[in-house]
Amino acid sequence: MRKEIVIGACFFLAGVLCACLFGYDYFSTYGFLNEYHVKTFAEATLDVPTLLGSIVWERGKFFIVLWLIAYTPARKLAPLILRCGLFFTGGVFAGACMINMGIYGLVVFLGSWFPHGILYLLAIVLILRRDVHLSYGGKRPVGKRVLFTVSIISLILLGCLSEATVGTWILQQLFMHTIK
Repeated sequence: MRKEIVIGACFFLAGVLCACLFGYDYFSTYGFLNEYHVKTFAEATLDVPTLLGSIVWERGKFFIVLWLIAYTPARKLAPLILRCGLFFTGGVFAGACMINMGIYGLVVFLGSWFPHGILYLLAIVLILRRDVHLSYGGKRPVGKRVLFTVSIISLILLGCLSEATVGTWILQQLFMHTIK
């Protein structure tokens, strides 16, 4: 466990360094977190059904690929690759937030993961930690697998719904404080 934390921290710091060293001009001038984009997002009225459809489509593609990987021998290596990718991407995003908003960018970074990030991470853990053949020998194996599948799909859909509603509202409130 300690080794995993160190590896995650190294990938996160590598992401922050890449954003600061290689993407400073992009993130400070042309990037998605410049003053124009932040102000536009903070003052926008969003169409929640359209946003929800877009989020379900984008997150659905990722979770379907992850679901398929869980049935292959690559599922043993997938958590490590996914974890490293998430930490590196998180580091790049945290670096971009800090480039544009200073230390308040860390608050924006953490707020951008809440509450949907928790639900997505739970779904990822359940997908990659399940043992496909575990329920074959017990009573009602089909019922257990259906219940497990429904719980994963419910977590993903709840994550999408919370990202489109609560997550967007939180980000708008955080961005309102940066444009004042």
